[in-house]
Formats: sequence, structure tokens, C-alpha cells
Amino acid sequence: MARFLHTADWHLGMKYAKLGLNAEKAREVRIQTANAVIEYAQKHNVDFIIVAGDLFDSNDIERDLIDTVIRILQKAMPIPVYILPGNHDPLTIDSIYADPFWKTLSNTFIIDQPKPLSVPNIPVTLYPCPVTQKQTKKDLTDWIQVTGGQISIGIAHGNLQIPGFTDDPNFPIDPDRAEQSGLDYLSLGEWHSLFSLKGKDGAIRTLYPGTPEPTKSGENNCGRVVIVEIEEHGSKPILQEVEIGTLKWEERLIEISSFDEIKCVEKELKDITDPENWVLDLILKGIIDQEAFNYLEAIENQCVKNFLYFKLNKDKLHINPDLTKLKNLIPEGVLFGKVIDAIEAFKRCHPSLQEFSNLSAEDAEIMLQELTNASLPLNPSPEALERALMILYQMAREVAR
Repeated sequence: MARFLHTADWHLGMKYAKLGLNAEKAREVRIQTANAVIEYAQKHNVDFIIVAGDLFDSNDIERDLIDTVIRILQKAMPIPVYILPGNHDPLTIDSIYADPFWKTLSNTFIIDQPKPLSVPNIPVTLYPCPVTQKQTKKDLTDWIQVTGGQISIGIAHGNLQIPGFTDDPNFPIDPDRAEQSGLDYLSLGEWHSLFSLKGKDGAIRTLYPGTPEPTKSGENNCGRVVIVEIEEHGSKPILQEVEIGTLKWEERLIEISSFDEIKCVEKELKDITDPENWVLDLILKGIIDQEAFNYLEAIENQCVKNFLYFKLNKDKLHINPDLTKLKNLIPEGVLFGKVIDAIEAFKRCHPSLQEFSNLSAEDAEIMLQELTNASLPLNPSPEALERALMILYQMAREVAR
């Protein structure tokens, strides 16, 4: 019997440029999670650990990080750790794995050749496929052909070529590899969300565990490692998903049209118990008044302080300010008044904005005729109108001060 931990895509040292000053905190979280993976393996008595590619985000890594990773892997002793170079940290001439310090770890094996490898003390043979370049159209698993009666485990980093599901031809992997080559299990890396593939016998023999910490939004099924148990060669693997991650990275689109709905959004944000671990891009869509828009600014300012990263995207948010109030902010005789009337006329004649205009149809027609006589364009988009109102409102507030 074999019981092992399958993980991949740690991406230690990634830049996290989007996070600005909080990038270092996110990098530290990935280190803490790497520690948690090793501690879990120790506590649950696995026979060995597989890291199926992209332990590092690149081969351009600082010395301090290498030392940190080596200390983490030392904690796994005496559990063997098998590390497969991936497309982010390939075995190129500048490979990070060429550093002689790796040889100081008696329990860590940097896999540098595609050939069968026996795991000490248990009847298991690994069939690894190390990456030696950034790109290839060759299936690196094509050499695998199991012989003998030992439990057989493939290790690869690349993209399963599933028709209608994947379109990335880089590092292609035949989705039938496990069955064609006689593998009991194919440990994969590259996809950052957990993904499993059933064989013809209904058993899951091919799996991506996903990244233990998200690297961007859309990696919805990440933050896990997988414990795999195989009784003997030919047995169906028994899989256990283990939650291990800390960070949450989301992009949310919410439609709003009232102040009450904004209060609901505010409550949702306040109900997040660990905002310091969240990267949240919040996209709001709808039409609101200026008071509601101002309230959103206050929410945004508070969330920027509380969250690891927070951005409120208002590009899809249209504002229907009270133009009477806006006019009152402006001294009489200023050109703004005429511009506001023109925008109201455009809104009155635009199907999607008609109901939000305070101008009568007759007055709108007069105004549009004046614009026609002035040879001005008469077909602005709703987005252009709302943007114009925003600019006017901001200018008016400055004038009023």
C-alpha cells in the first residue's frame, strides 16, 4: 500500500504586483501555507510527498527564499519529497535547482530525468516528466510504459488535451495517459483549480490538486492538497481533499439600483470575518443617485483599509444625479447650466435613459434643435452621458467650494 500527499504550483516568490504594498504579506502567506503542507504530511503519516511542478514562480529567486524553502523541506524528514521542475521553474541553464544547497537535503529529490524512480521501502515506482524548457508541443508523458507489478505513479506538469474543455497546446498531455501507460495514478500540476478526471472504469486516476494559495481571481477550487491511497497495483485510488489555504481571491459583479441594495452590499463586506486575507475586485452595475454614489465612496475607503486588497470598479455604474441640485451649485449664467440641459435632452431621447430625464419632451426637442444648429453630435452613448454628468458634478462641487 502507498499513501502520499500530492501538491503542486506553490509559486513561491511570485511578485503579486497588483497588491502593491501588501504583496510581501501575500508572499509570506504562501510560505506559511508551504509550512502547513509539510506539517500536515508529518501529522498524517504519508509515505512521501509529490510536488508536481512550479514550486517556485520563476528561476529568478532570491537566496533568502531558497534558504527558507530548504528549512521547510527539512521539517519533512524522514519523509521523501519529490520535486518536479515545472514551466515556471524549468531545468534550464539558469535553473534554481542547480544550486548545490539542494544536495544537502537527504530527503528531497529534484527530479531531473524522465526515467523510472523507485521509492525507498515501499513497492512504488514513479514515472516523472521533468520540464526542461518554457514551451513545447511535445507530450512529455509519452515515454511512460509501466512494467512490473509495483504501484505506478506518473508525475507531470502540463495541460490535459480535453476536447472542448482546454485550448492550451503548451505542454500537452494525453487525457488517456494513465490508462494507456498502465499508471495507477497520474499526479499533475499546472492548473490552479482542483480538477479530476475519471477513467473508463469510473476511477479517478488523473488529478490536478490546484495551487494551495490563489494567484489570481478565477481559481475557484484551489487552496487544497490531496492525500492519495493506493492499496496495490491496479487498485482504484482513494482520494482525500484537504483544505490548506488562507487567501481568498474573488471578483464579484453585483447589480444595484437603490440605497437599500448598497446597504446589503455593505453588510456582505462587513460579514467577511478575515478581510486581511481577501483580494476582492467588486464590480457594481446599475443606476443610482448621487447620494448613493457618495456612500459607496465611504464604503470603498473603509474596505481599502481592512482588506488585503480591495478595488471598487464603478465603470458599469451609471449615476442619475438630481440635476436641479447640481444647477444650484453653479452660479447663474455659467455655461454649466446649458450643458446640463443638453445632457437632459440627450437622456430624454435615449430609450435606455428616457425615464431618468427631468426635461419635458417639448423642451428636449428645443434643446436638441439648438445643438443641431450648432453642428454638435447628437448620438452620445449612455456611458458617455453618465461620464459627462460625473465630470460636471465633480467640477460643480469644486466651483461651489
